[in-house]
Amino acid sequence: MAHGNAHGRFTQLIDAALAAGTLTAIATGGALLGLGWREGEAGRVFRLAGRGLLERFGVASSAAPLTSVALGYLHHLIIATGWGVLLALLVLPLRGVTRITAAALAAAGYAALALWVLPSTLRIGYAVTGTLPGVVAIGAAVAVALLGGVWVAIGEGYD
Repeated sequence: MAHGNAHGRFTQLIDAALAAGTLTAIATGGALLGLGWREGEAGRVFRLAGRGLLERFGVASSAAPLTSVALGYLHHLIIATGWGVLLALLVLPLRGVTRITAAALAAAGYAALALWVLPSTLRIGYAVTGTLPGVVAIGAAVAVALLGGVWVAIGEGYD
């Protein structure tokens, strides 16, 4: 019976981490749209990310403008969800105030990695968030998503 309980707890952790990953994709997507609006084009970040990815594959991005936006958005969904799940797996097993503090520290740690270590392909927002203003917006969104994920996990019975 103990084995079944441990399996159920692990399944709850994975479910909660996936929920936090989804929240991360949503929150950071909103932050990226805001960064784009600030420059006059909401989809700018997704277009630039898609262009960068297409050019890595040797495709002229000017030949496929809609593909650039779609690829940039797909990149965002994959990378943001992945980071959200990974960070949530670090944060969710903790308890109480430690969990909340860990969520804030995990978001700050991601921001530091994005600013100084990560290649653009592994960053939420691709190369656009490689500057301090971009990484602060994304770091804040990641923190909000992780804290939201904590409350979702509690509501779903993972505590």
